Amino acid sequence: MADNIIVSIKGLEKNFNSDRGPVRAVQKIDLDIIENDFVVLLGPSGCGKTTTLRCVAGLERPDGGSIEIAGTVVDSAKKNDFIPPEKRDIGMVFQSYAVWPHLNVYQNVSLPLTDGSRSVPKDQVSDRVMESLKLVQLDGLDSRPVTDLSGGQQQRVALARAIVTKPRVLLMDEPLSNLDARLREEMRIELKKIATTAGVTTLYVTHDQGEALSLGDKICVMNEGRILQMGTPEEVYARPPNLFVAEFVGEMNFIKGTVSGPGTIKSSLGERTYEFKETYSVGESVTLAIRPQHLSLKAVSGSVSASPVGTISTKTYLGDSVLFEIQLPEIKITVKDSGDTTFAEGQKVKIVLPEQNWHIFK
Repeated sequence: MADNIIVSIKGLEKNFNSDRGPVRAVQKIDLDIIENDFVVLLGPSGCGKTTTLRCVAGLERPDGGSIEIAGTVVDSAKKNDFIPPEKRDIGMVFQSYAVWPHLNVYQNVSLPLTDGSRSVPKDQVSDRVMESLKLVQLDGLDSRPVTDLSGGQQQRVALARAIVTKPRVLLMDEPLSNLDARLREEMRIELKKIATTAGVTTLYVTHDQGEALSLGDKICVMNEGRILQMGTPEEVYARPPNLFVAEFVGEMNFIKGTVSGPGTIKSSLGERTYEFKETYSVGESVTLAIRPQHLSLKAVSGSVSASPVGTISTKTYLGDSVLFEIQLPEIKITVKDSGDTTFAEGQKVKIVLPEQNWHIFK
């Protein structure tokens, strides 16, 4: 069922002691994950995303709140109902491949089925292993020494081993960070396909916004132990609720301004009318934000224009697009234009400001 909650986190808290004193790593977060959803915890180092995942895995004990997996309480600070990791219906993939170098591919993947609490009858092992290897596109390499594989292939072995027990929940902590850029791109696409085909509910941790946007059905942006926004990739990218999310997810221009009247803000771009979604007082300081691709450039003509005029200080060619840094009298603005543009460094240009696509933050 679409509304079947597989992971339910309520009021989760986790504190650590450090040289600088106590650290509130996770601060009373709530999160429900629906069956077959791919949910990404996104945020900078130290924001609490990995601690949250480790609490779900049973590798950390929370100081407050509760965690349920498939309707069963697996941990709670209020009572002694801790279920150890090996008895939770989960699979785990970490940043390090954690493959056994002395075993071949088949032996690595079959371990959870032959040893421990998730073992199955011997006559089922081979079919399950080969099914998992096919899913991660390693069929035909089952007898290969794992040390002969590339980094990407070793990570696929780790993934096959995590899903071979057919867990209800797959937990992944920065699994692509050790791969080079091209492999990361390839594996992003594959990971989503594999999770969907395997029919597994996934909780994924990353600091990489591109990874989060391309993988997640839902994204939770975290900072300082809290979830600041949860939504679809489109919602998180298009409607950031505060400056932190706007700055962390995607490129953004920020311009300081002051509310000068009803619906108007005075800034380095001049005094202009904007669509206010909140109530602001005249004289209140605000920050205008807009993404580079929502701006465009025009050549300077002899006619007077209300558009700001600046000089192209840098031009960075990206293939399908070009990033321009435009120096205005008081600020620099980044504009993203098509890759076949003819504008050049040192050229004076007008920045065409749209009526839509602006964000205003207190």
